[in-house]
Amino acid sequence: MLKEPNIQEKILEKIHDGVPMHSRAYFLSRAALVGAAALIMLAGALFALSFLFFSVHESGVGYLLEFGEHGIGAFVALFPWTSLLIFIACVVVLEMLVRRFDFSYRFPLLRIFLWLLILGIVGSTIIGFTPLHASLLSAADKDELPILGSWYEQVHDSHVEQGVYRGDITAITATYFVISHNDTDRDSDEGTWSIVPPLGFSTSTLTIGEKVYVAGQIKNNIVYAYGVRLVTDRK
Repeated sequence: MLKEPNIQEKILEKIHDGVPMHSRAYFLSRAALVGAAALIMLAGALFALSFLFFSVHESGVGYLLEFGEHGIGAFVALFPWTSLLIFIACVVVLEMLVRRFDFSYRFPLLRIFLWLLILGIVGSTIIGFTPLHASLLSAADKDELPILGSWYEQVHDSHVEQGVYRGDITAITATYFVISHNDTDRDSDEGTWSIVPPLGFSTSTLTIGEKVYVAGQIKNNIVYAYGVRLVTDRK
């Protein structure tokens, strides 16, 4: 009578037959590839979020938050949502890659995601203090940025259709002031407009030559503003 192999031997045999054997070099190379992909995703997340902050600041869109309910609506419409979605996508993929490392299983999934989110925010803030995006924007304005040029050019896109105007003050009266804008790209934000400021805003606080950011409704080339913001710190 033949002796049947015990259950433990059967299980070990099936495990041995079903699990392919790999060398140490295989696992090291796979870890290196995963690590490289994680670094790329991290760089993409930092770049996208730092560009978002830069875009909101440089375009003046952030000023809309100071203009009440109408300003908040315009801010939502002009917010660079694409950059935010790219950042979130990079963080999600990065989290998936990090989970492939053994040490990650010691921590809850949500904690890892929050750590990566905080890392992205801190890192992008640090990048914001460097001249990286300003230099790339300058290159894009000169048509010297072949790949990301269109992405950076949107920072200076016209927002006239959304009721946003920017320019230099050329004339001031007791009830209105005049601004003019010409950045030589011949788009719809170039022109001259008379601005009627919102109630409570005194034109006596303005000076000819100052740059302003205005949001309002235009009628017969007269802009009835619901928000005016000096931007003398900008070029």
